[in-house]
Amino acid sequence: MTVSHIPADPTYDEVCARISGTWQNLFGEPDMRIEEGDNFFSLGASSLLAMRMATAVGEELGIPLSVLAIAENPTLNGLSRHVLDLIAARDAREVGEL
Repeated sequence: MTVSHIPADPTYDEVCARISGTWQNLFGEPDMRIEEGDNFFSLGASSLLAMRMATAVGEELGIPLSVLAIAENPTLNGLSRHVLDLIAARDAREVGEL
């Protein structure tokens, strides 16, 4: 998988696109259409895929994403908003360190 540039302050749409792309890769379905209300587990994901997703998204966006966070926010919309919150918290910590 090729990782393209990720903005330092990604938008909701950019985060949704990253997460849906990760879902497509994990499911082995590059043409899979994923909607904001789609649930990762209802689409057929297992806890093993959730671990792989937490690692992939966490590394790509530089955040500590947990499997618990995925279980608590299983929709594309919910997880994208949670990831944006994690990015904002990370950035706030970095500013505080200056």
